[in-house]
Amino acid sequence: MGDQPGQATNGPTRRRRFARFPISLPVLARAGHASGQEVGGTVRDIGAGGLMADFPVEMAPRSAIWLLLQRRRGPLEMEGRVVWTAVTQGMIRHGVAFPEPKGQDFAMDLFLAERR
Repeated sequence: MGDQPGQATNGPTRRRRFARFPISLPVLARAGHASGQEVGGTVRDIGAGGLMADFPVEMAPRSAIWLLLQRRRGPLEMEGRVVWTAVTQGMIRHGVAFPEPKGQDFAMDLFLAERR
């Protein structure tokens, strides 16, 4: 993760297409079908193309994932696909790609709103 907001960084295996913004945002996630169990975690960074979040359990790479970000302005429901996972300090870090990139200012607006 970069040191400055919006600084593009290298992911585990490739360069990012979109700038990422550091954030600490509670999230609920459910992998696969609607009947799956929800698990709580924390979004660590977010960009127009996806996010990185820590969860206590691993969600399989390439699996569809439903996310509910717990923002100050209210919950935000999103979908994505797990791209990669890595164990970090007792948690499992997940790289999640959105099906379609979000608007140009999506990540920056969320970053700024949560820092207030």
